Amino acid sequence: MALVTLSVYDIKHAESAHITSAVTSLNTFTRDALNVGGIFHGGVEIFGDEWSFGYCPRGTGVYRCAPKKNPMYAYRESVPLGVTSLSPARAAACVSALRATWMGTDYDVLTKNCNHFCEALCAALGCEGPPRWLNSFANGANGAVGTVAYARSGVERACAEAVSGVRGLAEWLASAATSSGTSGGGGGGGGDDDDEDKGKDKEDIGEGSRARSEEVVDGPNGETVSEGEK
Repeated sequence: MALVTLSVYDIKHAESAHITSAVTSLNTFTRDALNVGGIFHGGVEIFGDEWSFGYCPRGTGVYRCAPKKNPMYAYRESVPLGVTSLSPARAAACVSALRATWMGTDYDVLTKNCNHFCEALCAALGCEGPPRWLNSFANGANGAVGTVAYARSGVERACAEAVSGVRGLAEWLASAATSSGTSGGGGGGGGDDDDEDKGKDKEDIGEGSRARSEEVVDGPNGETVSEGEK
């Protein structure tokens, strides 16, 4: 059996001490005051070596360094993760298996970072996993991205349904107009009745004209005259 320890580091900017100091201060506030985590790098110490994961242009992204002395980050604290029942040889075999699948080009700050590797290595060693606060920044950001993507897909679905509904309405209206035109223009029979109706309409129009011509109106001197007498 062997102890397994998590080494926690603050992110260090290689060219700006000011940015490094700002990140350290932020982590101190969010980790110590709020207990919600921060922006950290993690490495797992087992049998005298510390294993971690990072980006590289080719080959595996898994690498080894002296415990608590990763030169790319600023050491903050160590967290006990219990023990593993694996022998040194079997633990080395677990690391080798991870080295073959965790390629440097697969590194992603939100979905496959150094802290995700720590979780995978701890699972392979059979010990406790890292505390949730270690990777809270990536998990929270990834959740937010997922929420935005879900909301966007919902909007896209709603728009697609609206367009489909409008298209269906347009097709229905076009079909109704076509049906109406066909029923109105078809049937050449009944021509005599139509002629009689048209003649009657003309008579009605004539009667209306004569009636209007006989309407009573006031003359220019106040006398009453008919429209026909003007």
